[in-house]
Amino acid sequence: MLMGLWRGGVGMLLGAVLAVHGGLCGAQPIAVKGGGVAKVKATDPVRRSTPPARGESADPFAAFAEELAAGLDTGKDGTVNVGVGNFTFENTDLLSPFSSLLREEMEIALGKTGRLRVVTRDRIADLQLEGRFQNKEILEPGTGVEKVSVQGVKGIVRGRFFISASQITVFAELVWLEGGAVQKARLAIPTTQVRAKLWPDPVRAALGDVAQVAKPSNIERSLANVQEMAGGRLAQVPKDFDVQVFTVDGKRAYAAGETVGFRVRAARECHVAVLCHSSDGTSVVLFPNRWADNTLIPAGETIEVPGARASGFQIQIGAPFGSDVVEVIACSQPSELHRALSRAAMTPDPGGRNFSSMPRGMLIKGLSAALVQPASATDGVPLQWGRDSMVVSTFPKP
Repeated sequence: MLMGLWRGGVGMLLGAVLAVHGGLCGAQPIAVKGGGVAKVKATDPVRRSTPPARGESADPFAAFAEELAAGLDTGKDGTVNVGVGNFTFENTDLLSPFSSLLREEMEIALGKTGRLRVVTRDRIADLQLEGRFQNKEILEPGTGVEKVSVQGVKGIVRGRFFISASQITVFAELVWLEGGAVQKARLAIPTTQVRAKLWPDPVRAALGDVAQVAKPSNIERSLANVQEMAGGRLAQVPKDFDVQVFTVDGKRAYAAGETVGFRVRAARECHVAVLCHSSDGTSVVLFPNRWADNTLIPAGETIEVPGARASGFQIQIGAPFGSDVVEVIACSQPSELHRALSRAAMTPDPGGRNFSSMPRGMLIKGLSAALVQPASATDGVPLQWGRDSMVVSTFPKP
């Protein structure tokens, strides 16, 4: 979850940090400075990598990366630029500490092949900000990329993993942008090697629970939350124009103590609301907020929420953990929903919280009323809508 209760003072205090209690959807600022927004097909057979025999290298990812890089046409330069996407738990959108470990290890191993040059996640985030990486879905396993072109990136490595008592099996794919060809590989990692990667200290490794770290936090409630958001009323907002939400650092998996921020951009001038839907059925309004109640954003301009770089406060991850859905709802004119959220953002909260929260049913009721708002209420011009969302997973440090 992303947001929790707010601690400390409000106003022109320096170095603000939002302590996130409830993972993502429940944070509270320890201190605040300034405003809340900153502008700113061919498929190869699956190759199988086996763990090294006794006495061989303890790194299971080196051979795995070589399998993915095998047979590449690197051209005159000798290398090909690839990015590393997400490794999800089984057939879900959920991430775990092992997902983060896989991404980091694959970035290192792919770079060591000598044939692949890794485009870092920070660089991918910069490309998103520059508008040159507009489809974040290509970072997710199974997403088609036939018509996707990203300047400076030729392919994406991504995959899924499955857990058993004795090993974790990883299915990875290197997908080539534009053409859509796929190179696949499979790696079975004994839990003993996973334990050594997670906890280099032998004493800590002996006590560590691999299954607990490899699985996402709060799986059942998180899955129910994601599925509700994918098929519920909020998912039925019309998509008349393009709007995007993505994280500042390009990630969507965060450990306790890390900070997260979001960027929003729309193809046309519109009014936006950014919401965090937690697995407990509560929806928290990240934007508008106490410091920024004007929901209007210009066409093509990117805003940051909560605006950490300019305002000095951040969202910091904390317990309880799980997977939340962060959603942006955009409208061509200030709908009743956006006006209501702006009013709520400026109303003092009895509990001292600076982000508005509400039962999801109340939010759905307000959205439903806004979607049938007559054109006469908007100077005879029919409303146009846009929507985007992403799953953000949080977890304790291993």
